[in-house]
Amino acid sequence: MFRKILVPTDGSPLSDTAGKAAVSLARGCGAEIVALSIAEPGSPTGRERALDLAARRAARIARLAGDAGVPHSELTSAGSPEYEEIIRIALERHCDLIFMATHGQGGLTKLIAARVPQLVLAYSPLPVMLYRGSVEPA
Repeated sequence: MFRKILVPTDGSPLSDTAGKAAVSLARGCGAEIVALSIAEPGSPTGRERALDLAARRAARIARLAGDAGVPHSELTSAGSPEYEEIIRIALERHCDLIFMATHGQGGLTKLIAARVPQLVLAYSPLPVMLYRGSVEPA
C-alpha cells in the first residue's frame, strides 16, 4: 500500500496525536515514517532557535515511530511557503503519502495553520490523508 509516509508536524497536541495515527498506519502496512517540521520563517526568536524548535518537533514524531519499531527519519526545513515546502520534500524523499493534522495551534495561528493542510491537499500530486481527530488526554 504505502512505503514512505511524510508526517509534517507543528508540535501541537493534535499534530502529535496525528503522528501517533500515522505511525500506526505505517506499522500496519510496513511503511517508513519521514517526520518533518518546518521552522517559522522570520521567527522573532531567530533562525537558529526556530530551527532547533523544529528539530525537537520532528524528533518527537520520530521517537513515536522508533518506539513502535517503525523505520523512520527526521528532518527540518526553513522553506516557505510551508505548503510548498511540504510537497517539495515529500517528492524529493519519494514519499507516497502525506499524513497531517487538519490544524494544530489555537487562535489566529489556528486560522493561518488550518490553511496549510488545505493548500497541501489542493496542490499535492501525492495522496494526502488529513487527521481530523481530537487530542488524546495526557
